[in-house]
Amino acid sequence: MKTIAVDESTWRKIKQLKDKLEARSYDEVLQRLIETWHLVELDKKVDKVIMNEEEAELLINLLEKKKGS
Repeated sequence: MKTIAVDESTWRKIKQLKDKLEARSYDEVLQRLIETWHLVELDKKVDKVIMNEEEAELLINLLEKKKGS
């Protein structure tokens, strides 16, 4: 087990978040924050994917063929 140093303000915020999330531990709070960060980053990347209808249909067909393999 590792420990980390945080200032008093951060400690209070993490403690409040733990209560709001009904988390069992501070580790669980941090895990949820990390997971949320990853989802936000993924959402940003997905928003950048732009294609026209023809490209979308081609991609769907390729995925369906791959799924059938």
